[in-house]
Amino acid sequence: MLVKQFRYPLGSTLLEIPAGKLGKGEDPRDCAARELKEEIGAEGGRLIHLVEFYTSPGFCDEILYLYLALDFEKKENNLDDDEFLEVFELKLTDAPSFIENGKIKDAKTIIGLLLARDYLKRDAKIGEKSKK
Repeated sequence: MLVKQFRYPLGSTLLEIPAGKLGKGEDPRDCAARELKEEIGAEGGRLIHLVEFYTSPGFCDEILYLYLALDFEKKENNLDDDEFLEVFELKLTDAPSFIENGKIKDAKTIIGLLLARDYLKRDAKIGEKSKK
């Protein structure tokens, strides 16, 4: 699940993974769960830590924490008053073509989708091996 969100500095709408600002002292996993609930109405399920990285270490100290949400229940989203976005369903198998065709240009989204795809491929292979 992605969100379509207008980004004023770019003057255009981007497809992005749900994301939000980490509160002071807030655990990144709690922030991820909160943003999933607010932006796409996802509750419960599992959050799997994929990676954390600096966005632009030559300019700022911002760190992004990316999680893969699995087995969640979809309910109604609960947007902040200043949030205007639309939920966009994308099959993970379609993500590479969206990236290659320039439909997804946001760095955190590109990283998150590709890592999620790789994680799920590895997980599936492990599951196949354990069945043998």
